[in-house]
Amino acid sequence: MRLSPISRTIAAAAAGTTLLVPVQAFASGFALLEQSANRLGNAFAGTTVVTEDATAMFFNPAALAKLDRAQVAISASGVKISSEFRNRNSQPAFGQPLGTNGGDAGDWNAVPSAYFATPITDRLAFGFGFNVPFGLKLEYPDDWIGRFQALNSEIKTYNFNPAIAWELNDVVTLGLGLNYQRLQAELTNAVNYTGIVAGGLPGLAESGVIQESDIPARIAANAGLQGHARVRGDDAVWGFNVGILFQLTPDTRLGLSYRSKDDYDVEGSIRFDPPTAAEPIGSLIIASASAPGGPFSNSRASVDLELPDIATASLSHRIGDRWEILADVAWTGWSSVQELRIVREAGEDLTTPELWDDTWRVALGATYQLNQAVKLRVGVAFDETPVRDATRTPRLPDPDRTWVAFGVRWEASEAFVIDAGYAHLFSDDVPLNQSQDNVAAFGLLNGMQESSVDIVGVQAAFKF
Repeated sequence: MRLSPISRTIAAAAAGTTLLVPVQAFASGFALLEQSANRLGNAFAGTTVVTEDATAMFFNPAALAKLDRAQVAISASGVKISSEFRNRNSQPAFGQPLGTNGGDAGDWNAVPSAYFATPITDRLAFGFGFNVPFGLKLEYPDDWIGRFQALNSEIKTYNFNPAIAWELNDVVTLGLGLNYQRLQAELTNAVNYTGIVAGGLPGLAESGVIQESDIPARIAANAGLQGHARVRGDDAVWGFNVGILFQLTPDTRLGLSYRSKDDYDVEGSIRFDPPTAAEPIGSLIIASASAPGGPFSNSRASVDLELPDIATASLSHRIGDRWEILADVAWTGWSSVQELRIVREAGEDLTTPELWDDTWRVALGATYQLNQAVKLRVGVAFDETPVRDATRTPRLPDPDRTWVAFGVRWEASEAFVIDAGYAHLFSDDVPLNQSQDNVAAFGLLNGMQESSVDIVGVQAAFKF
């Protein structure tokens, strides 16, 4: 029968979307460098060698030993993501209208952080930091083309980071930090209940409940049925970060740092909000699919997820009394995300390939000491995406990005310092061609994604 391919695949695929897509968002989540407005002005060049305030401990815990006074630093960044889909040859899900392009799915995201640092002895120091190293917020309207793949995506992490640093001698300084990190997420998408009804009708015809000849009319009577699904999940893990500083010459410094992988066992719940079908057979199928144990029943789910480790090398060199040149090279081990396996309490386990690549980030910056109180900053960077074109999704339509940044530092007094920075991230349009291997359930997104990011940051440091 012509509808048999739908009946074989629609239920399993549509049930999987609420788990499959959110986990992809977890795995990427947007790694956030914006833990210091001080570093923002240089496009995060020189992250492991600059030791001007307590925020430096996030990038290299060894920096704590270079601070001569106890201090508190509070930093806040606003990240404005712009992300718009441009349709080319998209196709609707079975029995559904195509929908709109969706407009700008991005919004402002707040990235707060706070740090405390204090010397213990002349060569030993302690610090404690709070920050949000991963985050994501994208929101599409209910009528957009890709609603069956993604609507809202909001991911938050909270990281608590005690650290200690030891200056071995005038050349070498070591640092070690522990990280207690908690992840929370809430993600939603639409569910194609017209497809679910169509998938159930052949079985009812075979059992004699309805006539096979009635199937087209009953599908038409249940056209445009759309529900929603919401996934919530959380977990907490322990990790570590280490760093080393080398004072190669009085004017040249080298820094190395490493941040460990985070191995999450994310526990989540799936909640479905089905529509009300006026046609009685459609209502029966939806009720059966939503009953306990059914493919669209509310239940628990979990996934083992390994976020990547990060290694960074930085170099700084002073030129005269006013100029300092900064450079950064960072590697992120995103190849740890090759596939994701979701264990469901109700229904079959689900596996999707990711095939992500390791990435590199390079940055170059400079500072200029305008006068005793004011320092100016500038920086550029190039940031690779781990996402391949073939596995790009609307939850994370991530492109390569080029940074341009500038900032200023004002020492209002010996005890009070203010930093401010701004960066714009340019990116090329990237293809988005995603159906999750089932156009009937999810539709086909075929077009280009336009993205850019603006970041503003302010920071205050109090020394005592």
